[in-house]
Amino acid sequence: MPFMDLIKKAIFEEEPLAQQPAKPANSSGTARPLEPVASSYVSMGTRDNQFYTRLAKQTDLSAAPELAKIEAFAAPLASVITDKALRYKAALATAQSQGGLTKDAILKGFDALLNVLNASASTFNKQTDDVSRTEVDAKIAQIGDINEAIQQKQKEIVDLQQQVKSMQSQAEVSRSKLQEAKNNFAAALERRRAEIQQQRKEFETILG
Repeated sequence: MPFMDLIKKAIFEEEPLAQQPAKPANSSGTARPLEPVASSYVSMGTRDNQFYTRLAKQTDLSAAPELAKIEAFAAPLASVITDKALRYKAALATAQSQGGLTKDAILKGFDALLNVLNASASTFNKQTDDVSRTEVDAKIAQIGDINEAIQQKQKEIVDLQQQVKSMQSQAEVSRSKLQEAKNNFAAALERRRAEIQQQRKEFETILG
């Protein structure tokens, strides 16, 4: 899987930790891949393993002709010479006499793999920068726009709240004046009713 796919998968997908199946022991006399040197690197999970799998495939030791050649000479000796160091020294001696292979050529094979690894790192960094622009920087810009919109809405809310307070104050003044008008009318009504009733009594008395 290309690095870009792995990068996007690392961003958008959550995956459970996968268990690596055990590899059966090679009991046949067929050529075996070069034994990897034990590493102190500790895997951080499935995503990390996917990147490692990609790098390991790109820098497989068999991809370097010199390393493939030394392995071709060392493989038949596996059942005869169990010690790895002695086996590869014997294989190198044979390869030197029959194929012209040298220690320097073998080491240059490892250097070539390191160059491939460095090229992969450059590609990965470029692709992560591209993804950062589209998936990180773009979202940060959107967040800025949203925050600006939120601030504008908050300002509108403050303005509306001030309008509400002003209208509440106006409503209270109007309510107070209306109540005062009601009270004045009630007083005027009772006063005039009393006057009319008094005049009625006077006319009732006058008219006998």
